[in-house]
Amino acid sequence: MLLVICLVLGIIVSANVSGQPHARASDLYYTDITPVTDDTRYTALNPDVKLQEMNKVKHSKGNVVFSSGERTPGDRLIVNHYDDESFASANDIEVMMSYPAGASTGVTLTCIEVYVDMTAEDAGGYLTKGGIGQTNAEILLTSNLTRSFVYETFIYGY
Repeated sequence: MLLVICLVLGIIVSANVSGQPHARASDLYYTDITPVTDDTRYTALNPDVKLQEMNKVKHSKGNVVFSSGERTPGDRLIVNHYDDESFASANDIEVMMSYPAGASTGVTLTCIEVYVDMTAEDAGGYLTKGGIGQTNAEILLTSNLTRSFVYETFIYGY
């Protein structure tokens, strides 16, 4: 019992040593995986936005990894989020994610990775605000003519 209490206290103490704010999965705002039309796309509703394309690696049909930055010594996983959706027919879809959510103070971002699996041939991953080296990021995921869309996001920082 004493060992468990010491371990828990040790985790709490070591988590607060860095003096950095502590992000939680609740620090990520995200939309549902939403069907869109040409008129309701993010770029149509925000015509002045500058999309910064994330690095993209296609592993197989419908399997793509988007990334920005890279893991660095001392960083840690600050947000992990998963979502999926299936549709009766093929749809163009979009997902928006924003870190941190609300008025929370973010940590300095070192790496963002988004793993996507879908029935479509391709997808897009973009930073619309913030990014690596900053304390905020807004990520837009897109896919055209997909019947299913699954993604998992990992955000690292210190």
